[in-house]
Amino acid sequence: MGKHDTHPGNRADTKPPRHVAVAIVFSPNTRKILMITSRAHPHLWILPKGGIEHGESSGQAAVRESYEEAGTPSDVPPPTDEDRLVVLSLPSKKRSAIWHVHVLEVDQEVVESTSTWPESHQRQRAWFTPSAALENIQQWYTDESAKKEVDPGTDLEDEHEQDGKKGKGKVKESGEERRGKKDKKGGAMEEALRKFITLKGLDI
Repeated sequence: MGKHDTHPGNRADTKPPRHVAVAIVFSPNTRKILMITSRAHPHLWILPKGGIEHGESSGQAAVRESYEEAGTPSDVPPPTDEDRLVVLSLPSKKRSAIWHVHVLEVDQEVVESTSTWPESHQRQRAWFTPSAALENIQQWYTDESAKKEVDPGTDLEDEHEQDGKKGKGKVKESGEERRGKKDKKGGAMEEALRKFITLKGLDI
């Protein structure tokens, strides 16, 4: 991808967009969606997601992130690029992102058979009806406590992701910048969920 155009006098932003895999984990037998708690705000619920690592397809990254964050089976066949639910662009002054949203179908009892997973000490997981999942996402990006200033360098729901590596590349941002980024991400998650719900013909 080429460099971003910049206005005269502005500092050029040459960073390519960061590619992120998002997993909508759906249980066909219970018709519920798996969600995880935010590490930054443990009372709020989000979808598993994370940076696509070098050499990974977006489908492989979705399976890996869902396993690490939510404890779904690591051997779920990765969906292909053609199977992607949607690709969403999240523009940003500092670094834009491209979200590759995949659906992973795993029965609830299969997931619940495992009680520990890589991030089980950092997150909770739970299954929600489609309508409740939408409400959770809306609460995540409108919740007043999540809009308040957090520790410097915390990039909210980036979970410190930088090129697929968590805990690195922390950049200090103003509260306004973080809120704007959070609104974009929350809106993108809601858009992806609504598209999935419509595709499956689920009740909300």
